[in-house]
This record gives sequence, C-alpha cells and structure tokens, in this order.
Amino acid sequence: MPSRQQSLARVLLLAAWATCCAGCSEREPEFDPQQTLSRDVLLDPETCRSCHPTHYAEWASSMHAYASFDPVFLAMNRRGQRDTEGELGSFCVSCHAPLALREGATTDGLDLDEVPKHLQGVTCYFCHNTDAVEGSHNNPLRLANDRTMRGGLKDPVATSAHGSSYSELLHGPSIASATLCGSCHDVKLPSPPAPVELHLERTFSEWQASIFSPPQAADETAALSCNGCHMLPTPRSPIADNLGERAPLRSRHAHTFAGVDMALTPFPVTGDA
Repeated sequence: MPSRQQSLARVLLLAAWATCCAGCSEREPEFDPQQTLSRDVLLDPETCRSCHPTHYAEWASSMHAYASFDPVFLAMNRRGQRDTEGELGSFCVSCHAPLALREGATTDGLDLDEVPKHLQGVTCYFCHNTDAVEGSHNNPLRLANDRTMRGGLKDPVATSAHGSSYSELLHGPSIASATLCGSCHDVKLPSPPAPVELHLERTFSEWQASIFSPPQAADETAALSCNGCHMLPTPRSPIADNLGERAPLRSRHAHTFAGVDMALTPFPVTGDA
C-alpha cells in the first residue's frame, strides 16, 4: 500500500501533467470543423470584432461598411429601378450588399432599411470566404459558404472559432488578389436594360493598363496590386488580439480601404462621418 508521501507525490505529478496539457491545448487547439462557430454566427462582423478589434474598427469606418447605407447609392438604385420598371433587378445591390442578396434578404435593394445590419455592406465573411473569382466584372466572386475564413497567411495560428486557410486571392502583395478586388470594381451595365452594354466603372481595367500591372510594369518590382495602395501594411502586428503568446507578429494590412469616396452621412457603426 503506498505511503502518504507517495500518494501526495502522485497527486502533484497528475496535477502538473494536467497543467502541462492545458497549456499545450492553449498553444495548439485541435480544430474540429463541427465545433467551430456556426456559419450564421460567422456572417456577423460583430463576431469578428471580439478577436480582431483593430480590423473591425478600420472596416467599420470604411466605405465597404458604408456601401449599402450610402444615400447616393440608395437614390441611384431607386431611380434605376424606376426608369427600367424593375428590370435593373439585383444589378446595384449585388456589389453594395452582396450577402443580403445571396442570403435572400433583398432582391433589388429597395428594402435595405428592413435588412439585418449584419448583412449590410461588404462584410468580413463576404471577402474572407471567397474561394474563386469566376469573371472580370460585376462581382463574380464564388463563396465556399463554409466555416473557414481565408487570408493571406500561409501558416495561420489554429483557432477554435473557425477554420483558417491561405488564399492567394487575399494575399496582399500578390497580383492574384487584384482580381478579387477588381472584379467588383469593374462594373458593366448589361443590355437590356441599357440600350447597349455600358462600362460604368473601369477601375480594374484601368489598373490592368497601367504601369503597375505585371504586363505593363518596367520590371517585377514595379508591379503593384490594389492592396499595395488601399490596404497599407503595418509590420510586426498581431492578427488576432486574444491569442496571447501564441500570436506571432506579422505584417497586418489595414482594412480602411482608403480612397477618394466620402461619406455624406455618419457611418453606421462608429458614428464618424
């Protein structure tokens, strides 16, 4: 029969082993796709805010968050629907509130004031769940519609919140990432309802013909993707703020999407104009 000292030693050993295992679990949580947050929860940018507050704050004050609240967009969509007797359909809202359209919360954008806020604008899930670009204009992005969030890190830290995987489409310096941005920022009005096909926005086409795109650049170092200007990097930053010592310092890209647009009313989340 073990002595009292032996019993105490065994208890202490078991306690030490349990503590060690707990620490290991914190460093490398096992990923079970059935135990992550549900897709419905991941659709909401507020969910992302708890782990990525800096990304969220930047996005919330960006034109992506503002896209479906913009009074110019709302007025132009109403006029387009009126002048085409409804034939315009989902043309405008497919870029300004893509998840609202794809989740069936609207069909033409005329009822956006009734759409839940987490489906408004261009959201975290819409970009980070994209797994393919199937065209060059009018938002041809294909979503995986799963619980995995894509990003530009080739070795993301495991998390129990969602699956994490690398995608060249979201890799800041990659030219492939420009196809993701550009396919929404090249807009063609089809015929019908227009008398002839009309190129409304040529941002992507103009970049492709500029000295910053690979075919036109003087050399490889001169090529510059959309992210190189509109999502400036901050070196040695945590990607998620709640990982503690497990969070390696990376180059984090700003989610302000700085451009020439201006908000005409207060931003929907931050209250900043």
